[in-house]
Amino acid sequence: MELLRVQESATEYYGFDHEYQLSIVETRTGICRDLGELRDQLGALRASLDRAAAASALTVMAAGTMPTTGWRDLPITPKARYADILEHYQDVVQRRATCGCHVHVGIEDRELAVQVLNRVGPWLPVLLALSSSSPFYEGAYTGYQSYRTMLWSGFPVAGPPPIHASHQEYADRIRLLMDSGTILDTGHIYWDARLGTRSRTLEFRVADVCPTIDDTILQAALSRALVATCIEEIAHDRPPLLALPGLARAAMWRAARSGLDGLLIDPATAEAIPALAMVDRLLTHVRDALEQAGDWKEVLDLVERVRHRGTSARRQRETLARSGHLAAVVDHLSAETTQTSS
Repeated sequence: MELLRVQESATEYYGFDHEYQLSIVETRTGICRDLGELRDQLGALRASLDRAAAASALTVMAAGTMPTTGWRDLPITPKARYADILEHYQDVVQRRATCGCHVHVGIEDRELAVQVLNRVGPWLPVLLALSSSSPFYEGAYTGYQSYRTMLWSGFPVAGPPPIHASHQEYADRIRLLMDSGTILDTGHIYWDARLGTRSRTLEFRVADVCPTIDDTILQAALSRALVATCIEEIAHDRPPLLALPGLARAAMWRAARSGLDGLLIDPATAEAIPALAMVDRLLTHVRDALEQAGDWKEVLDLVERVRHRGTSARRQRETLARSGHLAAVVDHLSAETTQTSS
């Protein structure tokens, strides 16, 4: 799991931490104010983790799911909080042997953060499709490009975030979920995007972990540009582009099912269009913000690479088709994870 802090008003978080399964390591960048700094930190973190793993005759790989290992084979990290989580969610959390890419974008004003959250929803399926890296689970092809998304759908608070009229309404909803015993704490708000629970950020949680640093950088750049675009819209009283009722979850399912290899649903218009055309719509939407940040050319280059080589999910499927063995897919993912340059 990777947490990327593009910008925020909190202390540095750079380093590593435990996750629910002992086999999963959370990597966390510090506060990054440009994509070059983010790239350097990601490369250093992955190289450090790779060295530590090699010293114990292990290897590391970044992907939404592990292609071969079944969830029953993964021991839980011995921590009281994880024991409580297991007791509460049972098999739903046991089966969730997954890794996500979380991008934090700093927004000091919580009221503004809620309004931005309301506006990013229609574009979350595109971020998911670009990141899709979990087509295999328990040694089999699932038919999905992001099966991690499907595994997370079993939690009571997951999927597209609801619309909230204010920060108070957002906080009241979370308090209601806690008081009702539905979730144990604020960390169990598993929406595809949410307000940061420990810092004043908007947290994008929709993406699979990306094997390549390039694809990870793309997630961070687009997430930051989306936030900047929404803030500009709010400042000029432009109406939000909202998903039509009932389509937000359907659009997310479509993205998880097909990645970039089929159609995506534009949740604001109900159109089913080629996935790469939907990517182009997102680029048009955030172009001004990308240009102001100096990221436009780099993002275009990164998107072009995705067009040429496909998502991680496609590359994994192609590796299996060539080799006939899932072990080759694991080797492929490990090689992409530890490659620090394009």
